[in-house]
Amino acid sequence: MSPSDDRLLETLQRLMMIRSADLRPGLDEACSLVSEVLGAEKVDVFLYEAASDSLVAMGTSDTPMGRRQHELGLNRQPLSYDGPAAKVFQTGESYLTGRADQDPRQPPGVVQALGIRSEMDAPLDVDGARRGILQADSSQLDCFTERDLRFLEAVAGWIGMLTHRAELMEQRERDAVGRGRREAGDELARLTRRQRDVTICIAEGLSNDEIAQRLVLTPGTVANHVEGILRRLQLRSRTQVGVWAVERGLYRSAWRAESDEADGSEDRRHRQGPSVGADH
Repeated sequence: MSPSDDRLLETLQRLMMIRSADLRPGLDEACSLVSEVLGAEKVDVFLYEAASDSLVAMGTSDTPMGRRQHELGLNRQPLSYDGPAAKVFQTGESYLTGRADQDPRQPPGVVQALGIRSEMDAPLDVDGARRGILQADSSQLDCFTERDLRFLEAVAGWIGMLTHRAELMEQRERDAVGRGRREAGDELARLTRRQRDVTICIAEGLSNDEIAQRLVLTPGTVANHVEGILRRLQLRSRTQVGVWAVERGLYRSAWRAESDEADGSEDRRHRQGPSVGADH
């Protein structure tokens, strides 16, 4: 086995070890790995976004050039630019240059702002459909070879599988959340509006007399509602009713509401920064 084959095999094995269930972190990790192996200053997985008709960097290596790209907003490449990346996406033909500054098709930001001189682009297919490109860049002239391009093309196939796996997992999670919400809605629909009011009071820890006073009902009517709630929800105790109300979002304790409000205030303070003239 040649050194090139060894490099490819080791990279593919490391790609298979990426276990992130979320697409972006998984692609970021894959890009950083490929950047390390190629000695590239930046590697991106650009996926096509139909809404903006652009290639968007959904994964980028954790490198200075990669971070700079995002700071400058160059992580989006509209197909209307008609640059090499767009052509690779549209035609499926890979691209290699060691003189990007001499290619008039290159977007100005790529050459001037990022200082890219060497670039490789390989088409990226996910589940048999063209979805984007895998790109490697360097500020060095003639940094990559034809052998490096073949390597990038092979890796692109595996990253396509990694992308497909992550998207399937995200879809399953969304489906599970949707089912949970529908089931919770179906359970809430078992109760009448007045029974939901009583359920909230039970979760708050009120007795039947206290519930009757709050809702302007007789204690006997409250008792009938409690019996109906237990029967419809197939529960056996008021404690179970309270837990059910909290889990379905029907009731939030005063402590939880205050905690959420405090978290929201803290988030706002972080976003706004310290106020001018604040005491220290």
